Amino acid sequence: MAKIAICAGHGGSDSTPGKRTPDGEYEWNFNDKVVRAAIAVLKASGHQVLRMDDASGRTDIGLTTRVNAANNWGADVYVSVHHNALSTEWFNGSGGVETYTYTGTQPKSERLAKEVHKRIVSAMGLRDRGLKKANFYIVKNTKMPAILTEGGFMDSKVDIVAMRDDNKLKAQGEAIATGIIAYLGGKVKLPGDKPQTGGKGQATKLGSRILRNQKPMLSGEDVKAVQRAVGVTVDGIFGPATETAVRNYQQARGLQVDGIVGPETVKAIINNIQPITKSKPVAEQTKKKFPLPTVTLKRGSKGTAVRQLQTALNAANFKVGKVDGDFGKLTEDAVRRFQKVYLPREVDGVAGPNTYRELDKVVN
Repeated sequence: MAKIAICAGHGGSDSTPGKRTPDGEYEWNFNDKVVRAAIAVLKASGHQVLRMDDASGRTDIGLTTRVNAANNWGADVYVSVHHNALSTEWFNGSGGVETYTYTGTQPKSERLAKEVHKRIVSAMGLRDRGLKKANFYIVKNTKMPAILTEGGFMDSKVDIVAMRDDNKLKAQGEAIATGIIAYLGGKVKLPGDKPQTGGKGQATKLGSRILRNQKPMLSGEDVKAVQRAVGVTVDGIFGPATETAVRNYQQARGLQVDGIVGPETVKAIINNIQPITKSKPVAEQTKKKFPLPTVTLKRGSKGTAVRQLQTALNAANFKVGKVDGDFGKLTEDAVRRFQKVYLPREVDGVAGPNTYRELDKVVN
């Protein structure tokens, strides 16, 4: 059992005038949701956790106070959770995820950062800006390995779609917790998980069902267990985002990088990261009349996912014309018209998790 210090960067709306999106949403409110999800997993996995910021958001606790409390407690690691910004105005591009350690050579902090960072990138589905170093107070003055995460840009019209999705923020928190536990060398248990039974029998059962991104997409408890292990959104559907996360997991562990959860990858997951539960082979997506994509789509995107989006938009009477799998001007216009009605604060023509959620309510 380890002692883990964690904080949501800055303070809530009652404690600080800045650190907001161009629409006035406070950074701390995003950070807080991530931290709560991380704490839940860390505690369920048997670790002690001490939160260093004010969980109510009413006070912006000073950095010196946070650092001194972690040092005095004897924490084994410290993680400070943030979201980034370039300015007070929206920009159209993708910002991305980055993770900081202190300047110079910090082997333990750097190893912690590697485990956490790649999982946040997969969980948020955003651009990977890489591992970075900076003279930030917390990572400089803590006595234990410490990192500062930036889970996306609050002023990016691309990143904010993920940040406004509570499922994404929850997945980010779970990814951070999973990365911490991977660094510490333990096993992950989610809140509400039942104790694992069957041991090798479970590994053999999952190993006999090769998991990969295919049509129809596989789903079920096996896939959810894999998603928890590799730090991606846990939805039980083995889609493109999960395949990418599996590839990253394989590359980091010297396995064959093919995006397929075969026997060797299963063995790595069982032994190092995540217990596997009984499988349920029926995919949730196949039950829906109009299945929706699991990846973010925008102008220039092509393929099956675009066809799914176009079909659903037509069914919702936001016509795109011909369903051709090409995200062109007509499809972008249809997405914007849909967002104006159902997501008036996110009218950017980019189809992401929030758009799919609202579209699913309309057509399914």
